[in-house]
Amino acid sequence: MPRLALLAFAGLLLATPAAARITDREQSCADWLKSGGHRKSEYTASVAEKIRAFCTANPKMKAADAEMTMTGD
Repeated sequence: MPRLALLAFAGLLLATPAAARITDREQSCADWLKSGGHRKSEYTASVAEKIRAFCTANPKMKAADAEMTMTGD
């Protein structure tokens, strides 16, 4: 029985969306761009470019929210 519970827990972890890769949840897009955070992206170049373009167009939005909007996480 414990093995079944462990498998169920592992399934829950796999079913949750990926965590945002922008770690400062309160940082605005403008501040994120100024800090150079966009240069350290773990995303592919095309996804990173979409996030950067979205942040450029919406500088007052929180960077983590912009990231989630562009990645669907």
